[in-house]
Amino acid sequence: MSKNKHYTPVERKIFLEILKDFKHVIEVKKSDTSTLHDKEVAWTEICKRYNECTMIMQERTVQQLKKLWANLKQTQRDVLTKEKQARLATGGGPPLPETNIDPDIATIAPHIMKAAPVLFTSNMTKNEINDK
Repeated sequence: MSKNKHYTPVERKIFLEILKDFKHVIEVKKSDTSTLHDKEVAWTEICKRYNECTMIMQERTVQQLKKLWANLKQTQRDVLTKEKQARLATGGGPPLPETNIDPDIATIAPHIMKAAPVLFTSNMTKNEINDK
């Protein structure tokens, strides 16, 4: 079994451009039968379009493209987590480099950019806590 080559920046960009056409299907949180079927049809079409592109060096399977998408989203989450941790740190160190948020990923999966709501913090008064 031959080792698959890494995706080039051009291949990633092409993949994200194709994915934009299907974001309304693949990022749906429902998991009923019809939604799962729609997702499989969408991934098959994404794979077909990706492999038909002349700038692609190596053909990929649906599973490989799904894994690429999962990895891209996870990388984006990691970047956002590190940026938030740096903002909340006590300081004293050098400033961190600017956060590299990929606008293509943010367009396809905007829910990644949302933070979980903060219910309680150490800065809240007893009255604020009781109100919640």
